[in-house]
Amino acid sequence: MNFRTIIKVCAILSIPVMLASSMGCRRKNEAKERVQAEREKWEASLPDSLKAVERQTDSIKTELQALNNSFDAMVHTFEYVENPREVEGYYIAGAWKGNYPLKSTGLVARLTKSEKLELIAALAGGAHFDRLRVEANGQTAETSTVPYDQALNYRMTGLNTVCFSDSAANSCAKLIAENNGSDVKIIYLEGDRQTGALSYPKQAQSVMMSTWNLYEVAYRIARDERMIPMLAKKGAIISAKIESLKK
Repeated sequence: MNFRTIIKVCAILSIPVMLASSMGCRRKNEAKERVQAEREKWEASLPDSLKAVERQTDSIKTELQALNNSFDAMVHTFEYVENPREVEGYYIAGAWKGNYPLKSTGLVARLTKSEKLELIAALAGGAHFDRLRVEANGQTAETSTVPYDQALNYRMTGLNTVCFSDSAANSCAKLIAENNGSDVKIIYLEGDRQTGALSYPKQAQSVMMSTWNLYEVAYRIARDERMIPMLAKKGAIISAKIESLKK
């Protein structure tokens, strides 16, 4: 193969490489332009984002005021109790105050100072339990198990009392509240064994509904109060970025 032929072959072989290199450069440029366009679009949207944060903040502040008004209107039927033997104070419905602590089989609810709902159940007669099931209109809800520990599950002569205070307990209180006026049954369980039952009185259902409603309002207040500083921080970051782009 002479020198001229070699040159032609090399030129032919280099064409795919050159094409690939050209295509690669074009793709890189297109990707760079796309990123730049997206950044410019994002920067242009910052003032609208700031206005959206401000609108959301105003909306939450308005809602928060309404919720605080609702809480104030509802809480007057409750009593706030500070007991040195308790970890924190709590609100309990006035209708239950006279019968609490429970001295017989029953179920009440209270709202702690930190806005946590607690279900307090008692079973008299010497039987024990560590869990509850609520039945109403074909629906059921169950608490979590609280083992006997003399703290949240404690026993006195002829009376076992248990405090339930998690999302499962909330679901039980909610089921009772949503079926106020219906036939509601409370099943006491120890493990998988039923150890007692209570047809929950209509009057108690009504008080449970009031307590659940107060809890929901308190929960929403706490949520909104957490949101305001978060939005303020978000707004400050956006404002700072807008100012930096002006320089």
